[in-house]
Amino acid sequence: MTITTRPPSAPLTALHRTTAARRLGAAVLTVLLALTASGCGVGMGSAKTIGKDDTITVGVIPVGDYASIYIAADEGYFAEEGLNVETKVMQSASAIAPSVINGQLQFGTSATPPLAIAYEKGLPLEIVANAASNAPTAEADPTAIVVGSGSPIQRPRDLEGKTVAINALGAITQIGSAAAVRADGGDPTKVDYVVMSLPDGIAAVESGRVDAASTAEPFQGQVVAAGGRIISHPLFETFPPKATFAVAFTAKPFAEANPEVVDAFVRAVNRANEKAATDPETVRKVLTKYGKLAPSVAETMLLPSYSTQVDADAVQTTADLMTDLGFLPGPVDTKGLMRP
Repeated sequence: MTITTRPPSAPLTALHRTTAARRLGAAVLTVLLALTASGCGVGMGSAKTIGKDDTITVGVIPVGDYASIYIAADEGYFAEEGLNVETKVMQSASAIAPSVINGQLQFGTSATPPLAIAYEKGLPLEIVANAASNAPTAEADPTAIVVGSGSPIQRPRDLEGKTVAINALGAITQIGSAAAVRADGGDPTKVDYVVMSLPDGIAAVESGRVDAASTAEPFQGQVVAAGGRIISHPLFETFPPKATFAVAFTAKPFAEANPEVVDAFVRAVNRANEKAATDPETVRKVLTKYGKLAPSVAETMLLPSYSTQVDADAVQTTADLMTDLGFLPGPVDTKGLMRP
């Protein structure tokens, strides 16, 4: 398969589009608030006490960042903690967070930017465990901005006036892309961001419906294998090595009603992170099983760093960057996002 880049053959009318960073942040906040507000108070739908026979559902984005959730399920770590856990694949934190707040999910996974956006608006979310940390080198970074083989785009600032696929407004894919464009001397508010799932974003690059995609493994590898190019590793270029960028979280009312359940969940996930950090083959196995990846794709994809420690400084640094880029209306103290 050859990737070519050409002007979109049809308007992207079915896709959510915007150009200014402030409008992007405001849009995702509006969606979250509309979905999570309730007559009994935001988040109170999650306050139900969980019994030992109840099922706990975890929303998981299908990328390597959240492999520890699958490992904890596959290796029996959740079961050993007395938890009956099932996973639900979802495409972005903007879909997961409302379900956690409303109690449809008990835990979720997310990069840190959407949580900072939600927290700034007073949504009662709480980071409970690390999921993935930034790569130690650019070559090891599983995130990338990718373009097709025929694209004239050579560097991040060339994205001005171009269309870039991201998986959600305010997602780490957008924050990283915007930061990369600005660091390269460009204006990120002049980039046209288009929301679509990670697989659809790659397909859009391949078909020429978008000019680029800010994405993560295994999807960046698919573009490169088909002849495309990486023009930036935005997370490595933006954040310090080993800084937390992906986490597991819950709603504060749920944590308050179920502290022992949260403790057990964290122990299982931390154990899985330790396994992931030392046994990449286990990571590849669960991504093949739960992420439906072809074994050949799983075998060659780049993996993030895994750690049991949530880097609170990195979470704050991310929020500060988002404020600077206009995704947050002002400074946000993220201490309240941390588990007590």
